[in-house]
Amino acid sequence: MFRVSFQAVAILIFAATLFFLWDFSQRVITNVRLAQTEKVYEQGVATEEARNKALREQKQRVQTDAYADWYARHHWRWALPGDTVVVPQKTPAPTPNVSAPAPTPPPAKAWWQDLLDFLFGP
Repeated sequence: MFRVSFQAVAILIFAATLFFLWDFSQRVITNVRLAQTEKVYEQGVATEEARNKALREQKQRVQTDAYADWYARHHWRWALPGDTVVVPQKTPAPTPNVSAPAPTPPPAKAWWQDLLDFLFGP
């Protein structure tokens, strides 16, 4: 009787040990995956923070009067009062004199055509 109960207890302990080992390994795997995912998300957050900072700096730069002046001058080609505006004259390129092409002479007759003309007439 003692032997049967000892075997049953040993089997239960072994089964519990296997279960706890499996559960522990699953927890370790889950923690590793979470750590990897956390690193990916932290990199994404750092990237977006840098982008946000660049956009804020661009917003500050765009809101200045100097930027509006620069944009109007370069993109819209506007001038400030007192500026001398120079508009270059576009002179058309001279048209080249094209002479009529020389007419091409008729092709020379082949020897067999001369022979046929001789035998049968033109």
